[in-house]
Amino acid sequence: MSADSFRCDGALVQTGDPAVSVRAACGEPSFVDPWIGGSSLAYGVAPSMEQWTYNRGPNRLLRILVFRNGRLQAIRSDGHGFRERAGASDCRPSDIVRGMSKYRLRQACGEPAQRSGGVFVYSSRRDLAGRTYYQRRGRVPVFRERWIFNFGPNRFLREVTLENAMVVDTETLDRGYDE
Repeated sequence: MSADSFRCDGALVQTGDPAVSVRAACGEPSFVDPWIGGSSLAYGVAPSMEQWTYNRGPNRLLRILVFRNGRLQAIRSDGHGFRERAGASDCRPSDIVRGMSKYRLRQACGEPAQRSGGVFVYSSRRDLAGRTYYQRRGRVPVFRERWIFNFGPNRFLREVTLENAMVVDTETLDRGYDE
C-alpha cells in the first residue's frame, strides 16, 4: 500500500517534505537504512537515498518512508507493527520470504553472517508493488544487496537478495557451520 501522506503524532507528513521536517514531526525512526551506491550509474551518479521505518507497535501500521536527496519520495505501509525482540532470534530459513522488508528480516533473523553488494544497478524490473522511485529511459535504479545467513551445521546457508530493502530472492547454499 502506498500513500502520499499520513498522520504522524498529530502532524501531517507528505511526499516532498524535507527529512528534517519529518523527523521533527515523527521523532526518531525505529530503523534507518542508507542506500549508498559506491559506483556511478550509466546515466550519472547514484542519488543519496535512505529508507526510514517507523514501528509504533502491533496496533498501528508499520510505515516505511523513502527519501531521495533529503526529500520524502515515497510512503508505504508494511502491515502491522510488532514488539521488537531483544536478544537471540529463533529464525528458521523458511521464515525468510519474498516481499519481506529488510527491517522485518533483521528483527526476525538478526544480522547476517555476511553482506555483499550494496550498489545501485539499473534494472528493467520494478519493485514488488510495481513502484519506481525514479526512472531514466525506461530503466529503474535498484539498490541491491546480498546477505548470507548461517543457521548452524544441521542446516544450509541461505543467501538472500534484497532490492530496495525488500527480499526478492533466496537461494540455498552449502551446509552451515558452528559459529
